[in-house]
Amino acid sequence: MSDPRKALAAVDALGNLLRREIAAVEGGAFNQLVEFASEKARLTAVLEEQLSHDPEAVSKDKLRDLKVLIARDHHHLQLARQATAEMINEVSGIREKHSIAGIYGRSGAKRDNRATLMTTVDKSF
Repeated sequence: MSDPRKALAAVDALGNLLRREIAAVEGGAFNQLVEFASEKARLTAVLEEQLSHDPEAVSKDKLRDLKVLIARDHHHLQLARQATAEMINEVSGIREKHSIAGIYGRSGAKRDNRATLMTTVDKSF
């Protein structure tokens, strides 16, 4: 048997959690995201269970508002994931450039690591 109050409480709790997660991403507090993940999963499971028993337990307006929050949270998390991947690539590139393999060749001589190679100019007409 379903309790509409549980469904409403789950929607409210999930909405609050999503707002906190969005604020954490916007504030750069990425360490909090791990804590939010398990609670988000738990609240989602509770809400799904309640709605499976009584689909009318939560108004369409409340569910629409929750959907907007979910989409906003998803967008923020995607941007954070993309920024993290870019930082990893940048750090990996810097590490490679400044490692022995990046600065010195097999013989121990310093490599030419200029960003752009000198190009020759075609002077023929």
